[in-house]
Amino acid sequence: MKNSLLFLLSIIPLFFQNFLISNMFDKKLFIDEKSRKNHAKEVLGNSYHKSSASKLEGEKFFHIYLFDIVQSKLPIKYKQKAKEITKSIIQESKKFQIDPLFVVSLIFAESSFNPEARGLAGEIGLMQLMPTTGKEVAKRINVSWKGSKTLKDPVKNIIIGTAYLGQLRGYFENSPPRYISAYNSGPGRIKKIEKIKDLPHFYSTKILKHYENFYKKMASNKVPDSLAFN
Repeated sequence: MKNSLLFLLSIIPLFFQNFLISNMFDKKLFIDEKSRKNHAKEVLGNSYHKSSASKLEGEKFFHIYLFDIVQSKLPIKYKQKAKEITKSIIQESKKFQIDPLFVVSLIFAESSFNPEARGLAGEIGLMQLMPTTGKEVAKRINVSWKGSKTLKDPVKNIIIGTAYLGQLRGYFENSPPRYISAYNSGPGRIKKIEKIKDLPHFYSTKILKHYENFYKKMASNKVPDSLAFN
């Protein structure tokens, strides 16, 4: 077993070697494959079956690919928190049956993975949440709120931000064009727009572009099934 493991580590992509072997088998880091696939189908619609997302069905190392993206995008001073941040993305995504890579894509679009990012309107942190929204959601999900500084904590920002995304998804009845637009423009404005074709498309297009590009990267680095651990 030891020799096989060393051989595998010598031929798979470098980021596997940067991820502690014990973490590879940490069940708390495993994604909910059913939720990931269902949400990917929801987001990509008819294009899912031809997408890179479909090529990763049942992928055993999804959490490690996710960790690689998070670690590579975080500013240097936050790279040591890559595992903690990846874990929070996975765990919070499970709660709301969201594809964790979708959350990663949203974070990248919102803040380029900078926990210290500040928006022009006062948005804070990784998921660029307004303090008023953060306070309201934190209260609803029983997360301790200590003012806007709460959103500067990357893990709490993800906990609150993913809950807000899940709330919007439910409010707009799992309609990606609507809940993605609402995250950026606010649910009140999107609720008034009756036809999907009239929704603002720039933001949702940006999110989907990142989402598809991240999946393409994962698929191109995928370890052959014949080499995966059973």
